[in-house]
Amino acid sequence: MAMHACSLDWNCFFNLLQFQFTMNVIRYFPIAGAVFFVIWVWKKEWFQPFRIQVKFPKREKLVFEIKQSFVTLIVFTAVAMTNIVLAKTKIIPTHVYFDLNKYGIGYAIFSFLLITVWHETWFYWMHRLVHTKKLYHIIHSVHHKSVNPSPLAAYNFHYLEAILEAIYLPLFIIVIPMSFQVLIFHTFYAMILNIYFHTGYEFYPKNWASHPILKWINTTTHHNMHHSSFHGNYSLYFNFWDRVMGTNFKNYEAYYEEITERRNSELAHRKLLTPRGNSKSNEILAKS
Repeated sequence: MAMHACSLDWNCFFNLLQFQFTMNVIRYFPIAGAVFFVIWVWKKEWFQPFRIQVKFPKREKLVFEIKQSFVTLIVFTAVAMTNIVLAKTKIIPTHVYFDLNKYGIGYAIFSFLLITVWHETWFYWMHRLVHTKKLYHIIHSVHHKSVNPSPLAAYNFHYLEAILEAIYLPLFIIVIPMSFQVLIFHTFYAMILNIYFHTGYEFYPKNWASHPILKWINTTTHHNMHHSSFHGNYSLYFNFWDRVMGTNFKNYEAYYEEITERRNSELAHRKLLTPRGNSKSNEILAKS
């Protein structure tokens, strides 16, 4: 945190650049890669019942996701550095503070809730914008090359969309005080959820998408449908804007039930075939 209080010189600039690069690039790939390795490679057979789209994408699609995610993370770093430089040179205001006690824990929690609501709102309307006919083909079609996404597709964006994805945060801290600790936690939380929603596996319980309360929280199936069917299911963390604006796919809840019923059926079948400690049954299951 001390480096963020430095006077803007070349040493300060490069220290901040190194920090931002680490927070974006170095943080993302090990986590997305670990998730990919565990559920797509190492324990692939065990997690198979949880898959939404049964088939797996081709290798070249995964390579493209990795390359384009790297482009996005470079853009995220550039946007963050631009914001820092403009703030340090007093061209734009910033309300990031470093002493958590300045406004207290209560305000820190409130600011986290506020940035979550703002991010959700920004993402939904920006997402609908890039789905308009002209912008879709210029910008957003890159993300939709991942019709069957993997965790590595979370940041698979055209560089212009990466800018649109990133600038909600500078816009927020220009106006609203936010502690540095909450800012870091928010970006980490947003990254983890983005990776999760692109896993291609549904882990939430049956009836989630139609439950009176839980239906307002998005599922992996919700975003996976967006990748496979394109124009619908635009929201991020919550299913608020999609429900209010009528942009959920009409078969979302029914499809969710279909996915979770198939999963539960396969898991029940596995349990019958796999007595505890019976390795022979495991071999039979792997071949079934």
